[in-house]
Amino acid sequence: MIISKGIAGNIRIGDVRKEKPTDLVELEWFDTEKRILRRRTVGGQEIGFRNLGGAPLKDGDILYESEQQRITVRILPCLCLIFHPRDKMEMAKVCFEIGNRHLPIYINEKAEVVLAYEWPVHQLLKNRDYDVTVSVGVIPQTQTLKMHEWSRKTKFKITLAK
Repeated sequence: MIISKGIAGNIRIGDVRKEKPTDLVELEWFDTEKRILRRRTVGGQEIGFRNLGGAPLKDGDILYESEQQRITVRILPCLCLIFHPRDKMEMAKVCFEIGNRHLPIYINEKAEVVLAYEWPVHQLLKNRDYDVTVSVGVIPQTQTLKMHEWSRKTKFKITLAK
């Protein structure tokens, strides 16, 4: 078994030489935030990974690299709901509704809200006449918002959980 204790880079970012044979660890979107993983690669190798850095895994992250090979992450596509907000108020309302259901979301570079498909959420968004589509795609990363330091003056600090 190959043991890895951190992310050694990303094949999609920076100057990574591509001549080396690359094996893939295929993960579902919800596995990317796990701290400890033990999986078989597409090529049949067993790898144990401990995420000491704490950052969620991204598509293309290098889990192991040697002179002979490289093992990288591939996030598998899944059925997704994609919400296209018309304005900031609509974005806030939909994020509030999804947040009340404790579902992780991803906001992409087009300011669309992407989440794994759930029939009740799809029906809720359709019934309220929001612009929502269903598509198969990769959820690259999700973040969870956590509230801290609640007070009567409603001063609070919002941070992204690790």
